[in-house]
Formats: sequence, C-alpha cells, structure tokens
Amino acid sequence: MNKKFDYFCAMINATDQIKPALLARSQEILRDQIQDIQQQLTNLQQSSEIEEKSSAGDKYETHQEMLNQNRDILQKRLSSTKVMLNQINAVPVKQINTVEEGALIEVPMGKIWVSVAMGKVNLDGIDYQLVSKESPLITALWGLKEGEISEFRGNKIKISQIL
Repeated sequence: MNKKFDYFCAMINATDQIKPALLARSQEILRDQIQDIQQQLTNLQQSSEIEEKSSAGDKYETHQEMLNQNRDILQKRLSSTKVMLNQINAVPVKQINTVEEGALIEVPMGKIWVSVAMGKVNLDGIDYQLVSKESPLITALWGLKEGEISEFRGNKIKISQIL
C-alpha cells in the first residue's frame, strides 16, 4: 500500500512541477530570442558603419534604406518578444480547476497551457502548446472543468484533464 501512495505522491509532485518547468523553459526561449535579436541589431549597426565609410551615391542610399527596414523589423520583434516575456511572467502557475489563464489542459489535440501565444514548447520530450486566453479554442472552452465538453468549429472537445 505504501508503494501506491508513494507513486501517487510522486505523480502529484510531477504534475505540480510541469507549469513552473514550462514557465522556466518559455522564459529561456524568449530570453534567447531577445539576445539573438539584439545581436542582429548590433550586426546591422556595424554593417551600417562599415558601409558609411566605403560607399557613396545611390548604392549607399539603397543599402541604408534596406538596413533601416531590417532594423525596424528587428525592433518590432524585440519589442513584441519583451512584451511576451512580461506577459508570461504574469501567468499564474498555481493549481487551477477550470479552463482559465494559467490552466494546463489536456484535450484530444494535445496538452495546452493557457498563457501566451507562443506555440509549441517541448519539455522532457512532451509537446505543449502555449496559447493565449484570447485564442478561439480557449474562448470555446473557457470556464469548463475536467470531463466537460464544448463545441469548437463543429467538433465536440472534451477536457480530458486539467493538470
């Protein structure tokens, strides 16, 4: 009987650790993206400075315009990635019993963490989809409890588990 209890306790502990581990992995991914974008911006700046010293005329202006466009794109990506990092830091990692922000649910299409629209994150060989609370699927499932069913795009979706 102790073995069953120990196994049950280990399973609860493992489940309790999924969301904090997902949070840490997501933060790591976003920080890596921020660092990569910042490096690309630094490289662009260096490229711009080198080109300034060696060029003149239309070719120079075209190159500068391309650099400016790339810089703008990278600045927007950097800004949105920082916003996403701030948003994910605000997501609750406590035990939740209904589909709401911070819930980790299992549905027929897989495991979903209601957090930010980040997409797939792999943790210990298991794929988790990180979606925002505004996603159409989550809107259809909002407030449901484990075992309950809702309709989404003509399909019945059952909440298999809320972890």
